[in-house]
Amino acid sequence: MKNICDEKKPQVTVAIKYFKNPKEHEDMVKNLEIGAKFDMRHRGHFLFYGKDFITYKLERPYDNDRNEFLRILSNFMSNILEDQCPSSWKKCKRPFWEELIFTHLPHVMRITPDQKQVETFLSQLKMFIQWLDKRVGTTWSPIVDKYSKEAVSDLKMAEHVLNALFLKDFPQLHQKDFSLKQDFEKIEQNFEQYTKTLDSLFEVTSIIDQITVLTEFNSNRTYYVKGLPTHLIVPGLIMIGGIGRKSGTLLWEWFQTEGIYPQKGRKYLKLI
Repeated sequence: MKNICDEKKPQVTVAIKYFKNPKEHEDMVKNLEIGAKFDMRHRGHFLFYGKDFITYKLERPYDNDRNEFLRILSNFMSNILEDQCPSSWKKCKRPFWEELIFTHLPHVMRITPDQKQVETFLSQLKMFIQWLDKRVGTTWSPIVDKYSKEAVSDLKMAEHVLNALFLKDFPQLHQKDFSLKQDFEKIEQNFEQYTKTLDSLFEVTSIIDQITVLTEFNSNRTYYVKGLPTHLIVPGLIMIGGIGRKSGTLLWEWFQTEGIYPQKGRKYLKLI
């Protein structure tokens, strides 16, 4: 993985907020408390979207699906886009929504028993865009609806693959007595058996019986890998993770999952 940081450039952006009166300060403190419920960074309160997120949250303060949606969206704008974030909703371009749907959602996807995070997020996004169009006069609903329809099947596949891989490593994940330490120790023991390992970004090239053929992006080398749910995987799927090979064997094994993405999300991945 390439280090994209430039040590000669400052890595922290500092903003100063001046309050006109005590009431303005009190409102800010309240908003910080509300924003913390969906993990919005403090910088979000000083940018154009902060007030909209707070207002939208307060319309349904106890809606867990809305809260999770705002967590994902605010993470995208504050942590991923950072200083490249548009200056207003009207300044957003089509790639903004495309990256959010095809790349960021799978990047932050959680492992859930019902595996319906994709459906829930896209439904919440549709409601938010309709609300936003009415509030600020944008016309994003047709575009976001189009991307959502294009993405839903591929994203659901990525979600199922992600869940299958994690549940393979952590089969008791959803049990009350789940012990991460115990399962992690087993994974570490398996990892020590490999004489060669590679952590990178791969594209699924083909499926041969129970073997998945992967192409690594940096070298364009082909790897024959076992241990993947071939009944769920299709060519074109993007996978980020680790493979390993034991001494005296020809096949590689998939041993670590960092992310599963549809093909259309590839161009926004900033990992290589």
